[in-house]
This record gives sequence, structure tokens and C-alpha cells, in this order.
Amino acid sequence: MTFHKRKHLGKTIKAFSYNVLGVVLPFILSLIPILFLKKYDKIESFLDEGEFLIFASGLYTGALFLFGENTASIKKMHDKILSALCIWLLIICSTSYAIIYCVQLLKLNAGIDLPFIRIYSLIIFFIAVLASYRSVFIDFLKTYPQVDVEKISKQDVDNIVNDI
Repeated sequence: MTFHKRKHLGKTIKAFSYNVLGVVLPFILSLIPILFLKKYDKIESFLDEGEFLIFASGLYTGALFLFGENTASIKKMHDKILSALCIWLLIICSTSYAIIYCVQLLKLNAGIDLPFIRIYSLIIFFIAVLASYRSVFIDFLKTYPQVDVEKISKQDVDNIVNDI
């Protein structure tokens, strides 16, 4: 691996780690009293209440911005698909959380399938983690349009000569 690629990968992993850690820090800090008090059943409440959908929304929002800012750098088909899906996945996970919240608020718990919500939340969250990683990876590529400086300079000189 070349120096440039190692540096790119290092910056990507660092930025990605900050991004994900910042989003899931409330969950991580909540684990401390849960583990200290040995209330392990409370860990599932993060999934049951759709908290990971909120975390996913934060990651999708960042990924959506970075994909949008770096459209020239998106070359691989899976990145193009992921970029296009980000807005829809953001809407889906945000709407899903709102529905789960309303159902819990109205105490309609009979209509909630907890195993489905747990699996669904984790799948949506892990796709968001992938989207976040790929968007940060692409952001550090920074593909800029190719500019032929000599050609532009020659054209400028030709324009000056023609004006004289």
C-alpha cells in the first residue's frame, strides 16, 4: 500500500470513528449504569424504543451531505446506489421511529412486534454505518475536475495577441 493510500485510509478511519462514536455516545454512556447495576434487560429497550433508528438518522444525514458534496468522486456502482438510497433510508428510519414513538405514546403496545423492530433497527443502523464509512472515504478522495493549465495559459496568450 502506498503512502498516499495509507494516509487516505487512516484519515477515513479516524473521521468515521469520530462520526459513529459521536452518534452512539449516549448509548455507550448509558451502558455504564446498566452494567454497574446489572440491569441487562434494559439494553434491549434501546432497540425496542427505536433509539438505533435515531442513531441511524444522524449517520444518514452526514452521509447524505458528504455524498452530495462529492458527486464527482463517486465512481463505484455500489457507492452510487448507496448515495441514492441515503435520502430514502433517512426518511424510512425517521418515519419508522415516529410511528414507534406514537404507538408507545398511545400505549398501543399490542401492535408492536418487538423482534421485528429489533432486527429492523439493527439492519437500518448497520446500513447507515456502511453509508457513513463510504461517504467519509469518498470525501477524502476529493476528485476535482482536470484543468489543463498550459492549454488555458496558451488560450489567454492567444487572446491577448489577438486583441493587439
